[in-house]
Amino acid sequence: MAGFFLACAPVAIGAHRAPSLSVGSASIDGRVVRYVIARLDRVRVQAALGGAEVGETAWLADIAKRFHAIAAINGGYFEAYAKHVARKNLDQTTVIDGSMIFKGDVGTVLYFNRDNHAWMGSVPLHIAGTLDGGGPFWNTWYAYWFNRLPGPTGKTITIFTPAWGERTGLRGGPQIQVTDGVVTAINWHSTAIPRDGYVIYFRGEWQVAFRFWKGRHVAYTVKAEHAADFDDAWQAIGGGPQLLLDGEEFLEPRAEGFRDPKIFSTVKRSMVGVNEAQTSLIFAVADGSLSQCAHIMKELGAYNAMSLDGGASSALWANGRYLVSPGRQINNALVLTR
Repeated sequence: MAGFFLACAPVAIGAHRAPSLSVGSASIDGRVVRYVIARLDRVRVQAALGGAEVGETAWLADIAKRFHAIAAINGGYFEAYAKHVARKNLDQTTVIDGSMIFKGDVGTVLYFNRDNHAWMGSVPLHIAGTLDGGGPFWNTWYAYWFNRLPGPTGKTITIFTPAWGERTGLRGGPQIQVTDGVVTAINWHSTAIPRDGYVIYFRGEWQVAFRFWKGRHVAYTVKAEHAADFDDAWQAIGGGPQLLLDGEEFLEPRAEGFRDPKIFSTVKRSMVGVNEAQTSLIFAVADGSLSQCAHIMKELGAYNAMSLDGGASSALWANGRYLVSPGRQINNALVLTR
């Protein structure tokens, strides 16, 4: 996997010490760039949702204030234009406090372990489950998603965790309730999500659904291809395309699964990167093409960098105010706390 490693760990400091953030603007290649550069030994990095439950949206400033953050930037892509739904699905992999919130299949992932060490790269994920310890195929199962509101049609197997809320809020099924690793209920209506478990929602895929019955022991793992360090991910947020790899422009958006023409055009972009010394995390927002933004991040000192969501989602907040104001509410962000 292409990526980087941060060798520094956070330490506690007093307010009288040197500032944790460098905040400002610059003109790079004739483009106005707003940026925040954080010392990684003096901040904690936190992936954040828009609200208490997956899919809820909020203004970036409100997300930052909820976490008592000193800086924040909008996160990865999401279904911003989904109509007539109260929640907007995430599109990219998100991990919060060691719990898988969403499994994406497009783009790059920036992830941190408990010690604030970080990696960036493509992280293909697969959900593999067992029943009563596994073995023959009838003692195995799989899922496509975590915490994703299904569309009106199509097959799915989705795991709903407590991050989704108290209940699935969905009709149909079967909906397999798993409490402390054991099937405790099978319903065809909205099902309570145990605090110490989850619900597996099926539409179609009957050959898998029929393997479950009350009392069976259930487990699953999230397997990361070519990214063993992802097992230790404590915070993760998806984005992309990757802009810089080891100090050089690295632009392979189609290989990362991107197809939307907006990705390839000149638009407002939010970006995140790390410097070569592996001591600073860089947030930035600027207008430009992928190549222009790669150069901007390099000029700001990034050694590895990726895009985040852009356009109306782009926003940058620090020290209690917007540096770049958003055009819409978002459902995920990257925030920095002391």
